[in-house]
Amino acid sequence: MNFFSKAWDDVTSVAKDVVMAPSEIAHWTLNEMFGSGDLSKIAQELADLGKAVDGLGKDIDSCLSTLTWHGPASDAFVSHAHGRVREISSVADQLGELSKSVARLNSVF
Repeated sequence: MNFFSKAWDDVTSVAKDVVMAPSEIAHWTLNEMFGSGDLSKIAQELADLGKAVDGLGKDIDSCLSTLTWHGPASDAFVSHAHGRVREISSVADQLGELSKSVARLNSVF
């Protein structure tokens, strides 16, 4: 093997390492984050959890509309509770987005 052949082999080996290292690091990281679990199953569970949280927020909101007591205390409570319902809705949306992200990770993993 001559010098140029050996140098070419070394360059291609380094190039493969540089190109493949991020992929190998990503695979290792995903295995550390999710274990050997099925990412599609995790994505589905996150989507289901997001739907359940959204349903809970809607249930709370419908209960607030049926309150029979009135006055300043009731108004303050309802106002506060509506703020929490908005937060619950935001969490449900974030769970849905996380589910989509994990599904995308699964497609490249």
